Amino acid sequence: MRGMNTGEFLEIITDDAKSYIANDACASIRRNNHMNDVKDSMIIDQRVVDAAIVDFINYMGVIRGVDYALYTKDLRSD
Repeated sequence: MRGMNTGEFLEIITDDAKSYIANDACASIRRNNHMNDVKDSMIIDQRVVDAAIVDFINYMGVIRGVDYALYTKDLRSD
């Protein structure tokens, strides 16, 4: 089995991000607050979650030499 290239990697994590968001990322963050600094009283803004996910995926591309140009609107396509 050959290794995957950066484009394939970015496509996989983008698809996973779409699934994560569709399955209520905010609830997942709250449910797993033992692994982060989110408190029960905090409001988790979906737009900020989406922006952080997109920024991270684009960052993963950039450090591997790819301008992936993922937008938050791309997370809701399909």
